[in-house]
Amino acid sequence: MASFSYPERACISLSILEYEDQLERDLNNFNSSDAFSIISQLVRTGILYSMHIDVMRPPLIPYRSAFSKNLIKELYEFFHDDIFLEMHLMAEKPDQLIEEINNIVNLSGDDEISIIIHRESYPRIIDVVKCLKNIKGLGFKAGIGLNLPTSTEELTDDIVENADIILVMSVPMGMGGQMYADEATEKIRMISKRFPDKLIEVDGGINDKTINHPKRAGAKVLIVGSFITRSRSPLSALKRLEEALKDP
Repeated sequence: MASFSYPERACISLSILEYEDQLERDLNNFNSSDAFSIISQLVRTGILYSMHIDVMRPPLIPYRSAFSKNLIKELYEFFHDDIFLEMHLMAEKPDQLIEEINNIVNLSGDDEISIIIHRESYPRIIDVVKCLKNIKGLGFKAGIGLNLPTSTEELTDDIVENADIILVMSVPMGMGGQMYADEATEKIRMISKRFPDKLIEVDGGINDKTINHPKRAGAKVLIVGSFITRSRSPLSALKRLEEALKDP
């Protein structure tokens, strides 16, 4: 069983959002789909730190829903022994989603999954803290996400104290294939100085040219989607990223 560990150096997480449509269509023949085959090959390289699952629901992500309960169940059953899984919940008041994930895992007390909620999911700080405490109480690692337009001031000490992970969006959340926003680098730098003991992740627009910007600012986990998943050779793209990360 793959379990959470704090990475000693910057590492790569695979976002599989681009494969979601195909995986959903092939749900009844899951492990025979082309997308499943590609994901499996990428996982077997041993390069990846985690698999990042972007669970989207309206109205926080308008007009888009991604990763159904049944698809999450299949992904968990096939991959949780091989790679650490991250559930990135882009939804308002995601309590029901958290309950569904806990029912799928049914292993309360283990930490082989992280569940990341968004600061934007709740207007009140007290509700964010309550949700993070609930996630940790179920035995999962808890993360707090911050959308690109949201000020770092919204990450209060009370919120971060109850989170294991801080996820900084380097694009507006909700869609893959966007360009990395330079303003995210400074946000990461500020957050890493303010909370040096937290695992900082960055999501959006990461490729072999941009990957070292957030790394040098303090991010330890670089979440990459379309650069790998839209490539003619996803394995080659992943190896290019691995090489790029070797730059100081």
